[in-house]
Amino acid sequence: MLNFDRFYSKLGESFKPGVLTEIVLAAFELAKEGKKLISLTGGSYDPNSFAVEPIREILAEAGLDDWREMLQYGSNTGSMKLRSELSRFMSHTWINADPKSELIVTTGSQQALDLISRIFIDEGDIIVVGEPTYLQALSAFKQFNPQFKVVPLDNWGLDIDALRVELSTLEKNGKSPKFIYLVPSFDNPTSTVMPKDRRLALIDLAEEFDFLIVEDNPYGYISFEEPMPTPIKAYDKTGRVLYMSTFSKIVSPGLRIGWIAAHKEFISKMAEAKSNIDICTDGLSQYLAAELLRRNVVERQIDYITRIYKRKRDILLESMNAHFPKQAEWNEPKGGLFLWVKMPEKINTTTLLKEAVNKGVAYIPGSNFFLNPNIHNFLRLNYSYPSIADIEEGISILGKLFNNKLRE
Repeated sequence: MLNFDRFYSKLGESFKPGVLTEIVLAAFELAKEGKKLISLTGGSYDPNSFAVEPIREILAEAGLDDWREMLQYGSNTGSMKLRSELSRFMSHTWINADPKSELIVTTGSQQALDLISRIFIDEGDIIVVGEPTYLQALSAFKQFNPQFKVVPLDNWGLDIDALRVELSTLEKNGKSPKFIYLVPSFDNPTSTVMPKDRRLALIDLAEEFDFLIVEDNPYGYISFEEPMPTPIKAYDKTGRVLYMSTFSKIVSPGLRIGWIAAHKEFISKMAEAKSNIDICTDGLSQYLAAELLRRNVVERQIDYITRIYKRKRDILLESMNAHFPKQAEWNEPKGGLFLWVKMPEKINTTTLLKEAVNKGVAYIPGSNFFLNPNIHNFLRLNYSYPSIADIEEGISILGKLFNNKLRE
């Protein structure tokens, strides 16, 4: 019998099914029994809100030369047409990026994280992350065996004072981080927003302690009450900020279009790394993305889904106020896709997930967003994907489950 394990590399051996994989498998099992699973898990797009008609029109109007270009190999930095449109799009948020040399199109933002990891992280390098933080970013970084330093988040995002203490301690030991990774605008999972003074302070710290800033901004466009927060990249004067974003949350995750805006030296290096991975991002998705931007469909779509998600957030909050334990704590998200919940210490959201799934509803246990495995009483809820009816039903089920556990 073939010994499969013998052939895996150390990296290959490290890949294990994650919580989302387990939830998908559970959904299949429930479906076999004629039951549904209400998913309050991943940051998926509202399935009824895709810009289907504009996309159909774009493809119907594409000429023969357009199709020939789409179906051919393209540049490892992305099509010039798309990069030009992305540059224009970002200029509305005060980011100036030369489309010729300071932008690279990636196959989703997950590839952006992979490229950044590949060109910056050597084994043992110090990477600073907020805690909690985006679980797939941690997965991308872990492939290259860095040393993580953790800085807590509060109600206003990354704690800058705590970061300065950590940086000073490292400096005393003759060390410094390669970069800090953060989601400053409607963070995943907490939905916190870093205020302007902290963003400016972070830039100053990067200059003082000589590190880079990786700014991940998939959610900043989805702002319910205020204009989109100004990205940290907009304040960058020396090229220390690598800004990444994606179409996945504002147009379609199926298009697999992400991008990085950074200094031309970094873009050049990432372009060569990308050539070794997939050569180029697919031409059809790039053509669609460029046309959606050129025709201002993206801006209209952002306005449309923001109204929908605000309504869903409101329903989620109303349902939680009605059904969740009074001891539970959460803040009202001002944008983005998620609500972060702190439960009483008695509630272990990791061990309770299986019971919740058996009752027909799934969430993401908060432990997945921490490097410390002993934190077990948080959970993340998504409101972009489920219907309003499913939000109400799912929260009712979870409320009963959590209240019953507290009474035991």
